[in-house]
Amino acid sequence: MIRICSLFIIITAVAISPIVTTNFYAYALQAIWRDYGDMKELVKDIRNGNKDDDNMDWDKFRDSTVYKNENEDIRDCIDLANKVGGKLGDYEIVRCFDNANYYKEKYTDEKGIKNEQNASKQQEVNQSQSQQQQEVNQSQSEKEVSKQQEVNQSQSQQQQEVNQSQSQQQQQEVNQSQSQNEGNVSQTQNSSDVNPPEGCDSSYPDICISISSAKLSCFDIPYKNFKVLLPDRHEFDSDGDGIGCEG
Repeated sequence: MIRICSLFIIITAVAISPIVTTNFYAYALQAIWRDYGDMKELVKDIRNGNKDDDNMDWDKFRDSTVYKNENEDIRDCIDLANKVGGKLGDYEIVRCFDNANYYKEKYTDEKGIKNEQNASKQQEVNQSQSQQQQEVNQSQSEKEVSKQQEVNQSQSQQQQEVNQSQSQQQQQEVNQSQSQNEGNVSQTQNSSDVNPPEGCDSSYPDICISISSAKLSCFDIPYKNFKVLLPDRHEFDSDGDGIGCEG
């Protein structure tokens, strides 16, 4: 009887040993974070090869103390790593711990589209838009400069025309004034020449020598350097140069 019991115990132990071993191993793999309250120490042991699990139980890990004690950026990074890969590996925890933006920079959404491709396309679009804007600005600037030059040129031309017109008008007024003055002088001279004062000798239009006066000399009159026309009855112009009583 004792032998039968011993044999039954041995058979039972042999039968359940693989199950216990498998469950214990699985629990150990799924709980590599179990003894940690700080992710820094967990990351250190993963790097050193002391902890290794490429298929961590996400539901259990996110309820762990080590996950909840980390800052929001690292938790978001780990969440994204799990969603993108469909599973969570210990190396992804290390990457998020080193750079909380690692997966955010690598992927744009949960479907795993590479951010690098979108970033490159966006950069090309931005560059194209920037170039187009520069061309538009340059074209507008050139048009404005050309328009301003035309305006300045037009204003300058108008000013020149105004100045020229004023100058011509002033010159015409001066010439007209001079012409009128000359006409007045000429009329005065002609009037003197043609119509001397009544009773005055027409041979001396600038002064009045009575027609009825006896013959006079320069000593007899108070005038000097006056105009003399022929006939010079009193011989005031002794040298015949048209000027009487010179001196």
